[in-house]
Amino acid sequence: MLIFILIFLAVGALLIWLAVQKRFQRAQSIARGLLITYVMLALILGAGELYFRYVFAESENTVSLATENWLDRYWHTNALGYRDREWTADDLAGKQVVVVTGDSFTAGWGIKDPEDRYPEVLASLLGGDYAVVNLGEYGTATPEQLVTLQDFDLATPDVVILQYFLNDINYAGLRLGLLPTPKPAPDWAQESYLGNFLYVRLLARFLDPEFNQDWWQWSYDAYDNVTIWSLHQEELDAYIDYVDSIGARLIVVIFPNMLDPVTSIAYIDRVAQHFESRGVTDVLKLFDAAAAWPLQERIVSLRDTHPSVAFHHYVGEELYNRFFAHKDD
Repeated sequence: MLIFILIFLAVGALLIWLAVQKRFQRAQSIARGLLITYVMLALILGAGELYFRYVFAESENTVSLATENWLDRYWHTNALGYRDREWTADDLAGKQVVVVTGDSFTAGWGIKDPEDRYPEVLASLLGGDYAVVNLGEYGTATPEQLVTLQDFDLATPDVVILQYFLNDINYAGLRLGLLPTPKPAPDWAQESYLGNFLYVRLLARFLDPEFNQDWWQWSYDAYDNVTIWSLHQEELDAYIDYVDSIGARLIVVIFPNMLDPVTSIAYIDRVAQHFESRGVTDVLKLFDAAAAWPLQERIVSLRDTHPSVAFHHYVGEELYNRFFAHKDD
């Protein structure tokens, strides 16, 4: 990026020199015309950089500089490092404690107001006798979420909700050294906010052929890989065993590929069947609901395919209606 700036300044200096010198009249005339274009371009680039650095903020699937701006603006964590209120043992005493673990879906990637996330929607429906603790952390999978649950020491949960997403199997692939790794963006696209915007939105597919590689197909194939699936089953079993060991009720909510819920069905069913084979019957599969919603209503945006505010509310309400509303009947 520094080299680009130096070259740009050098071109400007050359144009100024040519514009003011008297010896080469034709070069002087051309330089004066080009200098106007140069100044306009410099103003446009400068204004664009300032706008995308200090004003523009948008959540995206990738952690772009625009996403970092969005996180700085809307993502605030508590003392434990989670995007939730501050909890103390006294807050939880005498209440039914529901602990929710999951990835960016539970943490609310793309959701500006944390109260619009499905755990908070569930909490509002459950009322004051319950405390719903949100331990969602983006970028995590089942083994990491188990550690999160084990490290929670403010209270013993009465209910544990595990939010599962189909790329959770990638952790097993990573352990086996089979997970593909994307190439980082070039330096200029990491240092310039305007450059980053242009790279992510327009240039990546041309400059880096692997930028849009089919990560979903890799995840689906992992479920059909006996070695990866077996290792992942062990990860799921470890989570189930721990929840059993603390005497908590386990509820599992499984999100599909929000862009293509129908293709997710076979893999969601496979995961659900494994939980059911272990005696976990409280399983909410969301592919039917997602498929029934128009795409633009079920996701944050075409650049951020996490669940929308409306879909979060649906999930929170569905969890309440299926697993809490009639539990005493």
